[in-house]
Amino acid sequence: MSEATPKKGHRIALDCMGGDMGPSEAVAAAALAFKEGIIGPDDSLVLVGHEDNLRMLASEHRGLKNSRVSFRHAASIVAPDDAPMAVLKSKRDSSMVISLEMLKAGEVDAVVSTGNTKALVAAGTIKVRPMEGAERPALAAIMPRREGHFIMLDVGANPEATPAQMVHNAVLGSIYAQSALGIVSPRVGLLTVGTEEGKGGPRINRTHALLKAMGERINYIGPVEGFDVFGDACDVVVTDGFTGNVILKTLEGLVYMVRDMVGSKVKSNPVYLAGGIAMFPLLRDLKGKLKPERYGGAPLLGLTGLVMKAHGSSNRQGIASAIRLGLEALGHGAGHRMLTSLAEANAVISSTPEEA
Repeated sequence: MSEATPKKGHRIALDCMGGDMGPSEAVAAAALAFKEGIIGPDDSLVLVGHEDNLRMLASEHRGLKNSRVSFRHAASIVAPDDAPMAVLKSKRDSSMVISLEMLKAGEVDAVVSTGNTKALVAAGTIKVRPMEGAERPALAAIMPRREGHFIMLDVGANPEATPAQMVHNAVLGSIYAQSALGIVSPRVGLLTVGTEEGKGGPRINRTHALLKAMGERINYIGPVEGFDVFGDACDVVVTDGFTGNVILKTLEGLVYMVRDMVGSKVKSNPVYLAGGIAMFPLLRDLKGKLKPERYGGAPLLGLTGLVMKAHGSSNRQGIASAIRLGLEALGHGAGHRMLTSLAEANAVISSTPEEA
């Protein structure tokens, strides 16, 4: 993630072709972002995809008929099952790759994409390049908890993270929590199956030892378990991309299930309906806090430019949320601190021997 740019506004490239709901939903998200003031008066948006189609879709939204909206043609689309290297070799004219090329060239300040996660991570790593000292980027999601929010990473970029990479995630996530959540000294926890020393297997134990060796460089509180995640145990939860993605999607499924169960029960019984009406303000607030669309984007931390990944199934609210989170991240200016912390982490990693 680069430093905050000194110019007044920011320019975002929106990859309109990668989502499950098609370009019409991406264009509707762009209109929603303007309508809700997510895109400020000094910001601008580039819609990337099949230009004729995008212009036709944009013409249906009055909010997109302004000089701060432009278009970039992309002839091909990255499919959900496209192999990452095949995308880089044969789909260089895709909306995803062209968006990343624009970021690399400095034409835009950030990219928002709902596309194939593996392809986005690979293309982002090769086109935008990792920060010095970072091996692999990590997707960092802002998640709701009992009071406020916490950050979990990785939630899908690197399913088989090494101990060194998870330490990188810890320092990147800690700085992101400082910037995004305003927490001065974020508490960092390592997700595992028990808090006792020695639980979790060799990879977790090595990561735990390295995080302890970081000392005061990071506020590491130790291992945390699954039932701690949504409480107040820590502000940054560190895990590999496989586990993090499973937790993220499980939470989303649970929220939808509870919403549907409550809705059907309220409609089935007059007593429940009366109670539901009385509790409507509370239920509305809970729905607003828990709905997955509110947390629709995660930055790829550890790259030299800002790439925001939104869920492939995102609707217009989810994509607009990713645009909002991207614009907020551009204002944090955390790049220099991340570089310094990565260098310190790598010094600790190289000087900490593995236990026999």
